Amino acid sequence: MAGDKELTNLTVAVEIERLLSGASDGAPLFQALYGAVADEPVPERLLQVVRECCEPAVEPETVPAVTAQRRLAAS
Repeated sequence: MAGDKELTNLTVAVEIERLLSGASDGAPLFQALYGAVADEPVPERLLQVVRECCEPAVEPETVPAVTAQRRLAAS
């Protein structure tokens, strides 16, 4: 059991190092830290706040539907 915890800690430490060095986008680290919680849907009220207060990174009509679907499938 102690060996499993040490291996998990080492894996997280390596992912932190990869994120800080720019070798990773942080997705494996996020998954290691939050696990199944990352699959929970974002509450609609929070999405509404973000939509009202933030400028979109890309205009919605310029993003092809196929590209958006591929991004969702990849995550």
